[in-house]
Amino acid sequence: MSADEIKKTTDVEAAAEPEKTEAEAAEKTEAEAPKKKSAAKKPAAKKPAAAKADDAAADEKAPARKPAAKKPAAKAKAADEKAADEKAAKPAAKKAAAKKPAAKKPAAKAAEKPAPKAERPPKTAPAAKAAAEARKGAAGVATFVDAAGKEVETRKLTDVRFAVAADVNTLHLVVRAEQAARRSGTASTKTRGEVTGSTAKLYRQKGTGRARAGSVKSPIRTGGGVVFGPRPRSFDFKVNKKVARKALAMALSDRAANGRVFVAAGLEMSEPSTRTLEEFLVNLDCAAPVLVVTHDEPVVTKSVRNLPYAEASEVAALSTEQVLRARSLVLTEKAFAALNEA
Repeated sequence: MSADEIKKTTDVEAAAEPEKTEAEAAEKTEAEAPKKKSAAKKPAAKKPAAAKADDAAADEKAPARKPAAKKPAAKAKAADEKAADEKAAKPAAKKAAAKKPAAKKPAAKAAEKPAPKAERPPKTAPAAKAAAEARKGAAGVATFVDAAGKEVETRKLTDVRFAVAADVNTLHLVVRAEQAARRSGTASTKTRGEVTGSTAKLYRQKGTGRARAGSVKSPIRTGGGVVFGPRPRSFDFKVNKKVARKALAMALSDRAANGRVFVAAGLEMSEPSTRTLEEFLVNLDCAAPVLVVTHDEPVVTKSVRNLPYAEASEVAALSTEQVLRARSLVLTEKAFAALNEA
């Protein structure tokens, strides 16, 4: 090789060396960068005092950042202004609402309306009730009245018939016996032996698929007999005669104690007349229902039959139930003599 060629090669190598060194320097710096970072981190972990200083610095920076993040001053002002406007608008609406009732003013008219109701006259119903009270006589005596209903005299009643203390059990027993004796007891039914019909078996016992049947008069079939049905009987039960008389005396004594015994002194009738007897009872003005007691006086008995609030009975057939059902007793003079003197 010549000297010129050797120079050229050396120059080329010399020129190429700086490029290699720069590339190698760049690669070295890149490889050393993570090492430096790790080296920088390690002393931070080993030195707690520096970490504390860094934390304190971070804490001091944090509050400084928070106000910068909020920055709602303009919005807060706008919200405050809206709230102030709404508050200002509400009193205005309240004032308008308060002014409306004042414009109508119906309170005075409403207060004037009840005044006429308070001026109504008091009701007179109690006075009418007092006037409608039924007539009463003195207790323990019979009041004699004429055809016009005026009191003529009073006579004392015998203690045997009209001064007996009441016993509820005795009265109940006798009244129940009287009601039971009035029952006819004629209700009746037929058993399967009394019903008319064939006695033949309806169909064979087996093979039909149906329930077995023996007679068309069976109680479970329509038109068959009745099991345990009512039979004609009497509902009477015995009550001692003395008990029955005592119960009648108790009922008469109760009416006498309340002053409900009257005697028709001026009642004379030649023929049945419902109008005449009704006029007498209206003039008497006694409490209804009324029991008219007679003694062999069919004219009076027939005159009472058409009155819905009165009934008639003979002295001999007088019952405890009739006396208790009636509120007033009206006796003819014959009936009074037979009842009070017997």
